[in-house]
Amino acid sequence: MIFTEILDKLKAKHEVLESKEDLGVLNAWVSAKKIKEVIGFLKNDMQFGQLSFVTAVDLMAANNIEMVYRLFSYETKSDVVIKVKLDRAKPEIETITSIFSTADWHERETSEMFGVKFLNHPDPNRLLLPDGIDMPLRKDFKCADMTPLPKV
Repeated sequence: MIFTEILDKLKAKHEVLESKEDLGVLNAWVSAKKIKEVIGFLKNDMQFGQLSFVTAVDLMAANNIEMVYRLFSYETKSDVVIKVKLDRAKPEIETITSIFSTADWHERETSEMFGVKFLNHPDPNRLLLPDGIDMPLRKDFKCADMTPLPKV
């Protein structure tokens, strides 16, 4: 399935705020309030049965944390990327663990690395980092042990 077909089917059922094609893969931005509905639709109605990953990107200049969900369909051999812009000061989004159980660890890692709170997550405990290290993948992260690299 090509990205325009996926986009048309997605737009027929859900509001797509923005979209673009990147190397033949649809990237679609949706509302944070609708993430469970959109991911559920892609899995159940469009056969995107694999959640490849969940992560985030710190868009500090825009004051956003952008959630990134990549799904794959074994039936159509297609990928789709769903993105959600969250307020950087209070990044919160509903968990999708009830749709994809593999989201559990992806969301826990994203929570630790970027500070995103996944509402109703079944196990919000820390996964990787020791206490005292919070949100190291944010662009404004500071740590006493860090030594800045020389400017070239």
